[in-house]
Amino acid sequence: MSHAVPVEPRSLTQTLRSNARQVYAMAIAGALGAVVGLYCYVEMIRPFDLIRQADRLWWVRNLLAGAMLGGTIGFFLNAVDPLRDGAPLKLARSATWGAIAGAIGGMIGLVLGELVLGGLRGGPLGRAVAWSILGLGIGLSQGIASRSKQRLVYGLIGGGIGGLVGGFLFEVLREGLGNRYDLSQGLGVAILGAGLGVFLALVEQVLRRSWVMVLNGRQEGRSYLLATSLARVGLDERAEIGLFGDATIVRRHAEIERTAEGHVLRNLDTQGRTRLNGRPVIGEALLNDGDRIELGRTSLLFRSRGGMRSGDGIS
Repeated sequence: MSHAVPVEPRSLTQTLRSNARQVYAMAIAGALGAVVGLYCYVEMIRPFDLIRQADRLWWVRNLLAGAMLGGTIGFFLNAVDPLRDGAPLKLARSATWGAIAGAIGGMIGLVLGELVLGGLRGGPLGRAVAWSILGLGIGLSQGIASRSKQRLVYGLIGGGIGGLVGGFLFEVLREGLGNRYDLSQGLGVAILGAGLGVFLALVEQVLRRSWVMVLNGRQEGRSYLLATSLARVGLDERAEIGLFGDATIVRRHAEIERTAEGHVLRNLDTQGRTRLNGRPVIGEALLNDGDRIELGRTSLLFRSRGGMRSGDGIS
């Protein structure tokens, strides 16, 4: 059995910086996605006067707007981590699934939200609730894209809160700007996207139960949520924990599996370049909070808050 080493102050500082970078990156990605989505929606319906002006076609407008906003926000948010890793294949796969799931969630969420908005007769509260439903739909893209129940739950919570805040601020801005709907709409969707990104990141950081953080190398400070029952570690872009920039790491270097007893590190490197707290891993070893995992020349810090249960992954 391994013995956890004390978590160094430097590691704590890296964690805080990593968390802050993740929140910032997600906020920017969400805002950009929302603005791009709004632009695409406006340009798409511009030639169709009937769709833009007919009251009875409100649901068509909301379906199209929800698809554009949800799709682009889902695309941008799910592109953040693969882009940071420099993993183009993973980027294409994750962002595509995020766009598809976000578009579907956005369509459903915006139509339902508009019905709620009408029932509450508008106002900041009505808009906040309506956009919260939209945020729930978009938040689903996080879990679907990563095929993780944990991330699906985090996405729902973060998306709901982000939509609530964005909708409230949108209505306040609209009233404060003298009903300048065009300007407030642009600012509002940017706030919606940024809010979704911020709260998706914060909710994951607050509620996550186990993760690893890269301590050195090209991806220093990068955190990987252990959101599925089996996390592959290595140079393979399909791996849940893709480590790049270290020639001593092979495509399938190790695995971290969640079991009834806890997380288990399994060595797959035939040259034995997997160590735990300085000791070679022969076969597999049980992980404890604060353990240092060494793969080639790259070190990871394993963190766990306990209370783990098996079978949380979708796949």
